Amino acid sequence: MNTMHDYGGMDGFTLPERDQGPILKEDWEKQVWGVAITVWAKAIHGYRGGSRADIERIPPELYIDMPYYGKWLWAEEKSILLSGLTTEDELNNPDGNVKMPEGPTFVPATPADVVAFLEGDDSSEIPATVEPGFVVGDEVVVRNEHPAGHTRVPRYLRGHRGIIQKHHGVHRFQDDVPEDEDPGQQHLYTVAFTGPELWGRRANVKDKIHAEIWEYHLEPAS
Repeated sequence: MNTMHDYGGMDGFTLPERDQGPILKEDWEKQVWGVAITVWAKAIHGYRGGSRADIERIPPELYIDMPYYGKWLWAEEKSILLSGLTTEDELNNPDGNVKMPEGPTFVPATPADVVAFLEGDDSSEIPATVEPGFVVGDEVVVRNEHPAGHTRVPRYLRGHRGIIQKHHGVHRFQDDVPEDEDPGQQHLYTVAFTGPELWGRRANVKDKIHAEIWEYHLEPAS
């Protein structure tokens, strides 16, 4: 998408001072992190926790000034509301009565579930049934497309050339696609881009940026 939620590579933005240095500096940040890993550890009613796509729903005027974990909290709240696990009244009145979600499948994650999740493989890799279209060393171009929905391709990479550095197999595709389009299995690659390729003469010739990109967004360099 071409919104303020993707301002990587743009001038005029700096990391807020409160987000610099060690992570999880304040108690509320630790609590947000605890909520996140707890809901990630055990999907409930199909709910898997706030995602980057959920964060992109934050109004731009809020997003630009929000602390990092404030964005996580916003996304978790909206996702939990959509899942039916809580209500606006419960979020607005945390000291009031909390109703347990209905349904026999509601089983909150235990500390053991969270530990198992953190120690497990959450790479989203799935068995491949299609062959990869590229191999390490291939020169590729990132398709210059501008979807209206969520995409994992940074805007500053579109239309630029890179070299396949590593093949990661097939991973769950996380972009929004039209309802009538089936992207099928998508191989994931690490692609290396030079600084001058992305930023022109202002860049250091020794700089490189590596990005993980699905085959869906790549085409062979001519």
